[in-house]
Amino acid sequence: MIIIGYQGIGKSTLASQDPHYIDLESSNFFVDGKRDENWFIVYGQIAESLSRQGYDVFVSSHAPVRDYLSHSEEKVIVVTPAVELKDQWIEKLKQRWEKSNLDKDFRAYANAADRYVDNVVELMQTPNVEIKTIHSMNYSLKEIVNPQVYEKIRKCPYVYGSSYPRCMMLRIDDGACLKGSGLCRSNIFDKGEKY
Repeated sequence: MIIIGYQGIGKSTLASQDPHYIDLESSNFFVDGKRDENWFIVYGQIAESLSRQGYDVFVSSHAPVRDYLSHSEEKVIVVTPAVELKDQWIEKLKQRWEKSNLDKDFRAYANAADRYVDNVVELMQTPNVEIKTIHSMNYSLKEIVNPQVYEKIRKCPYVYGSSYPRCMMLRIDDGACLKGSGLCRSNIFDKGEKY
């Protein structure tokens, strides 16, 4: 799955906490301060390749990226804060920049201060994707991205035997269990439970 995420939703934070998620940082596509005019094609192709390998890939919300991925055969979702969170979101981005002092964080803050409502409306109008809206500053990005996991934890139908010590579930997608490596990728599963 590919997740087009608005600035500040927590893409880098979640990717740093869970190896199933990758934050494909678009600022890495600059060479000597310039980006190739078709950078978004390579960027989108990398995101699609990683998604096909089973990762959930966070990508930037730049217009050419959205346009390219709206034609992808991979599942693509957009995660954006609601318009009514404007003041709180801009303050969040300002605090992030003041803490990090990074140029990319300043650009994100300045862009939101100037174009927040326009950005959010544009994201919500992205064709051929599922739109997920954040309505509160108190949210779990993981739960927004994969709500089926949190709606109901289902028992894995694959039987490993009563003495198997660890969870073998990597993900639950539409009720189907995938055989895994023996390690839980999410702390919501009880590693002592037998499946």
